[in-house]
Amino acid sequence: MKKTIYALCVVTFLIFLTGCGKENVKQHTDKTKNSSGKLIKKTSMGYEQYSKSEVFPDIKKIITRGTLNVGIYQGGDIPFLIKDSEGKIIDGLDIEISTSLARHLGVKAVFDNNIANQTELFKKLHTGEIDIAVGELSHTFDRSKYVYFSNTYARLRQSLIVCKKEAIELNIRENPYKYMCKNAFKIGVHESVYAEFADNLFPKAQIYEYPTLQEALNALTNHEILAVLGDENEITLLSRKHPEIALTATAYVLKYQNDNIAIGISPKNPNLFDYINLYLESHDFYFNVDDLIEKYPEAYKCE
Repeated sequence: MKKTIYALCVVTFLIFLTGCGKENVKQHTDKTKNSSGKLIKKTSMGYEQYSKSEVFPDIKKIITRGTLNVGIYQGGDIPFLIKDSEGKIIDGLDIEISTSLARHLGVKAVFDNNIANQTELFKKLHTGEIDIAVGELSHTFDRSKYVYFSNTYARLRQSLIVCKKEAIELNIRENPYKYMCKNAFKIGVHESVYAEFADNLFPKAQIYEYPTLQEALNALTNHEILAVLGDENEITLLSRKHPEIALTATAYVLKYQNDNIAIGISPKNPNLFDYINLYLESHDFYFNVDDLIEKYPEAYKCE
């Protein structure tokens, strides 16, 4: 008798569970039918999503055109610009950032590789012929007077290469920075921006600008100048690829003298300026020399 009652209880419990399951399925189906959610298409995001309000004119112009026009300063060093054996730019940090930024805007990056020098580059940027400019560009007080610059995405330190023989003759036994700040001497640079840096750092110095870093180093080797001022990245590249330089010169990194690398932005694009800064911050673009070596190890290998 007890077994019969137990069996009836089990059957009743299973029937109850089955009924609950069907009811739950029905309720779930009804909720699905009444859901107000909808699948969002990618094409409905971004600009079209806010079509009732006007997109800033400078950004709208770029989106409508379908291209982000990028001017390149050809003098940028590895790994900001990486070139093939014929000197054609094929890759590099600045190319990666520009291409990714354009993709984020929903357009294509178009690069102007035919800019002769920095004067032409900043003229095109100032007039709005190009939207942005890249190529290991230093953000300086002077340049900020006529074009915008993004937040710093790579911070290099200014560095010196000092002729050992000349230093000994001048009785410079330690870091020559203090001596150079107070005394007259000859210093070489190979970029106009470093002429500005040298003038600020060493007010009594005679500054000689050379077409290339190699020509500045030749002048150093020939004892025509005491030192060469450049950025930490190019000095690192030079020291790794030509270690023999250590026989005649000593490199010094100026710890508190930064060279802030940033994207040049046309003053015709004030809202693109804010967009680019947000993009750089969101993607955590901030490099020093060690970061660059880690990201592009091949570029720093000795030949």
